[in-house]
Amino acid sequence: MMRLKLIEAPGLEPITLDEAKLHLKVDAAADNALITRLITVARTTGEAETNRAFITQTHQLSFDQQSHIIEIPKPPLQSIVSIKTIDAIESYVDENSASGQPILLIADTEGFAVDDTVVIDREGDREEEVTILSIQDGISLTMATDLDKTHTAVQADIVTKFSLVPRISYYVDRAENSYGRVIPTSGNAWPTHRGFASFIVEFICGYGDAADDVPEALKEGLYILLGDAYENRGGVGSVKARVSAINAAGVFFDPYRIRTF
Repeated sequence: MMRLKLIEAPGLEPITLDEAKLHLKVDAAADNALITRLITVARTTGEAETNRAFITQTHQLSFDQQSHIIEIPKPPLQSIVSIKTIDAIESYVDENSASGQPILLIADTEGFAVDDTVVIDREGDREEEVTILSIQDGISLTMATDLDKTHTAVQADIVTKFSLVPRISYYVDRAENSYGRVIPTSGNAWPTHRGFASFIVEFICGYGDAADDVPEALKEGLYILLGDAYENRGGVGSVKARVSAINAAGVFFDPYRIRTF
């Protein structure tokens, strides 16, 4: 199973507020907040329609079990930030471990080693990523840095080993008009892991950091979606109009659609 999570949203939109207002023929500032929101709605709709990322953004892809060749969605792929795996070795926080100090009290230290990177999870969220400096067998891990948060047994915080896959051990294909791909280099294989949301790829995608990096045809499609969303905001026929607008924008989106099978 694959799960995709947005880590860092785009820092700007393909269409500026001034460009949007010029297109909509709006002079007053009263609707600035609304138009700004609708620009984002148009962009996310366009991205969903094309299966692409328009402006630079960061995502995290998690697998229970990965294939030999891993496909990276939301092209164009810019770069792989990291590939990490979570080991089957884990332990629960046994007592209170206060923030601002390096000692993490856990139920079992077996399987952990000095210089291991560990992650402290809370209800599926990765709360902290730290490195082990020393170990007191059966009692605690002392980290190379102080903990940022307090961890307790009541919160059911779990400590797991987190390994970074060396960059030299895999190839990256950044094809613009199809999903990106990652594959182990000759003689290498993906490391073993616990098999549940434990193979994690963080990647950066999108045409670039600036609005001008986005192809003009895609922006024309966004103007159609924006105009419809503004004209029919909250109206009775807004859903039907939305479908018509998406179909109209499809004339511009079609050459850029990434087909999935």
